[in-house]
Amino acid sequence: MKQQEIPYPLYGLIPSQQTMYMMVRYSFHKQLVQVPTSFSVDKDIDFELLTRAFNIEIERNDSLRLRFVKQDKEIKQYFLPEYKMDKIEVKHFASKEEQQAFFNADAQKPVLFQKETFRIYFYTTDGVGSGIYFNTTHLALDAMGIIIMYFDLLQVYRALLKGEEMPKPLASYEEYIKEEFARLSNKEKMAKHADFYKRYFLKGGEPMYAGVHGPAFLEKTRKKLKNPNLRVPMAYNPLYDKCDFISEVISPEDSKKIFDYCLEKKIAPESILQLGLRTYCSAINYRTPDVFMMSLCSKRATAKEKHMGGCMAQPLQLRTILPESFTFDDALKETTAVRTQLFRHSQFPYGLALQISRDIYGYKAIQGPACMMFSWIPVPPMNDLPFKIDFTAYNLGRYFTPLYVISHPDPETQGIRINYMYRVKLSTAEDIHALHENAVKTIIAGIDDPTVTIGELLDRIEPARKNG
Repeated sequence: MKQQEIPYPLYGLIPSQQTMYMMVRYSFHKQLVQVPTSFSVDKDIDFELLTRAFNIEIERNDSLRLRFVKQDKEIKQYFLPEYKMDKIEVKHFASKEEQQAFFNADAQKPVLFQKETFRIYFYTTDGVGSGIYFNTTHLALDAMGIIIMYFDLLQVYRALLKGEEMPKPLASYEEYIKEEFARLSNKEKMAKHADFYKRYFLKGGEPMYAGVHGPAFLEKTRKKLKNPNLRVPMAYNPLYDKCDFISEVISPEDSKKIFDYCLEKKIAPESILQLGLRTYCSAINYRTPDVFMMSLCSKRATAKEKHMGGCMAQPLQLRTILPESFTFDDALKETTAVRTQLFRHSQFPYGLALQISRDIYGYKAIQGPACMMFSWIPVPPMNDLPFKIDFTAYNLGRYFTPLYVISHPDPETQGIRINYMYRVKLSTAEDIHALHENAVKTIIAGIDDPTVTIGELLDRIEPARKNG
């Protein structure tokens, strides 16, 4: 079969995109490489004007003109110089429940990125408002890229509505791709990153898998393999990747405590949320001081990158070893220090870092010590806008890690929303509720008394009550 001829510059996938594409290897289901979200306001929207705004957004945001093709058995990408949507379908829903049911179903319908890079609907919902549903391949946009797209589109729409000047142009993702390949060609820097990861994975010895479901799965695998010292079971089995979805909200009062404390300590909310989650995992897994999770990092460090679409996100392999004698503040400082250290090496491809750990400990493809993937989406505050906003992420239905935690400030409730997408083969709804309740309880207890020790916090944990 003759290869498709593309009259535009062709690029390979950069490491962030390679990471997203690698997820397919851990599942038989293609929806692992997409991001379904919706963004609504409690006002009527002029959809004809919004269609005009979206076409302007396509011109401004080159990641919406990104296309993929298979060449010489490899995925390549290119940018269309122009693209326009003549019409965008508008859905009408009689209730929020009907709206959620439709988008939940679409969220689990694969975006086949060689045929389409995104699906978009405009919608109105009785008693709720109007909005945009956007389901995109993760190779084209990550969560932060989607937030940037939504807010830039909103600004374009307002400029059209009021006859004002267009907002500041977005930066070019194509230029970022070129810069990324230039960075990767620096062999001296890449060697320093590789050396860091070798030392990082060796420090403290082999990590331990501390699942939110407790140690039963690990013990079952130990017995099956007749290896009582096994620390990392095969928890990434692609046959059992079906997921369910639970959405929780931290109250506005507790959320304010968290944000105020983060501001006072000059730390990111990710650190304190991750500390709460890992403390529960420690408590129910023999009180291990060693908990390993992946933290999806947007990698947007510069002002230009923070004003750009595209996919830059890459997992940081966050391993925290926290003695019980540590105070809450000690633990928070250590968690932040590890995250900062990893961020300094985030230019090193995740796939290469992963292979280093596999080579050191002899892990198989479906083995990994991470108990979850964590993601923080920094939805900006919108107190100055004359309407209420609702931002929603949806259940993919399948995922390659045992648990995916998606968290963000929630404009609708003024709290922090945490979505838990968990593998039903490993965990139950009861496990997830216990994780959430104990994580929040731990965080608030630490904020109220930063001198409380990790050991004292572990004593207060109430594990999920197992039936039978």
